[in-house]
Amino acid sequence: MENRVFPVFVPSDGKKVIVFGGGKIASRRVRSLMEFDFDVTVVSSSITEEIRDFVDAGRLTYIEGRYRPSYIDDQFMVIACTDDREVNRSIGFIAKEHGCLVSVCDSKEECNFFFPAIAVNDEVTAGIVGSGRTHHITKRAAAEVRKIIEGKAY
Repeated sequence: MENRVFPVFVPSDGKKVIVFGGGKIASRRVRSLMEFDFDVTVVSSSITEEIRDFVDAGRLTYIEGRYRPSYIDDQFMVIACTDDREVNRSIGFIAKEHGCLVSVCDSKEECNFFFPAIAVNDEVTAGIVGSGRTHHITKRAAAEVRKIIEGKAY
């Protein structure tokens, strides 16, 4: 069995998370993070409309600009999803040196955790992670779990 990762769920209350990148992948990650009580910062030269809506609502901090290693100081979790492979690699390396949880969107080998598809309500949280080769199966599984959790599968 190749997909041998153990799911771990951690309290989110006030823990600092920084997301590098402001595109579609970053937007999906931010949407998931907003389901919890993380203190989220996004660093990017541009952001999607969805991220902008979270900024305008005061739900996260936006730093317009590029990655700086100092931004990783005091973070609990670091998400690297820029469109630059070398920047993502650097983010992953520095974040691990700082003892952070780190997810690098374009290299599962550089991650020390895998960002799950999330299904959540007031009572249940489920995280679904695939091997990385069959995104459509993971996406379908997450959709089905969301239906159950939202009470629409009965």
